[in-house]
Amino acid sequence: MDALALNHKLPGVAAAVLYLVSAVMLWRAATAGPENSGMLSRGRSLFVSLIAATGAILHLYMLHGTAFNPGLLNFSFFNSLSVTAWFTVVLLLLVSIARPVLTLGLVVFPSSAALVTCALVFAGTGALSVEPQLQWHVLISVVAYALLTMAAVQSILVSLQDKRLRAHRPGGLLRALPPLKLMDQVLLQLLIASFLLLTLALITGVVFLDDLFAQRLVHKTALSLLALVLLAVLLIGHFRFGWRGQKAAKMTLGAYIALVLGYFGSKFVKELLLSA
Repeated sequence: MDALALNHKLPGVAAAVLYLVSAVMLWRAATAGPENSGMLSRGRSLFVSLIAATGAILHLYMLHGTAFNPGLLNFSFFNSLSVTAWFTVVLLLLVSIARPVLTLGLVVFPSSAALVTCALVFAGTGALSVEPQLQWHVLISVVAYALLTMAAVQSILVSLQDKRLRAHRPGGLLRALPPLKLMDQVLLQLLIASFLLLTLALITGVVFLDDLFAQRLVHKTALSLLALVLLAVLLIGHFRFGWRGQKAAKMTLGAYIALVLGYFGSKFVKELLLSA
């Protein structure tokens, strides 16, 4: 292993470890004894956030050696997932400053640790020369995906919380979650932000990509449009008919799956299945 590779692998390993430590600490705080009533304490949340933020800084340093270079992006399958994981962690930490969403880290932090590890082990190739204006399209697309990832995890927690409350079993992890009404409000805000960013991503794609509907991109465009339509229907249904709970969770996950298939489906087939 050469010195350059080692210089970027070590921060990646450290980032994965810190993400896992954050997840463990969050789990222990969230499932503490009966005295833990309600949301995580401010002190615990801050400590977990600082550890995860340190991991995110190290993760970014790793990405500068594996995915980003001036004018050149290596967006292989696992590198793309690693980049998306970084944006998801950063957005989660930023949003958690104002809204009670840190419990999403129970899913986001360990999955990010796994994706960092995969990116280190299976670096892959996929370097692309990217024009400056196209970099904005890529950035907006990744942020939109990261926001919808948070919305998908939030929808799962809302669904579980709704089921447990209806069954009169509010114990366990639910003690660390905010009230269901507030959880629904946060989910709605994440869905609105996801819809706006995904719309902007598609608009910049139309502006900056001449072949958005070419054969190699048509499936990505179609699935992204499907995700956008599902989000639009869900938001209309929420404001007009009061959709929430299980229905909102299912539609959110449907939009997320469509976006996952659009962003990563072809990469998975080309890089992992066809090359095997």
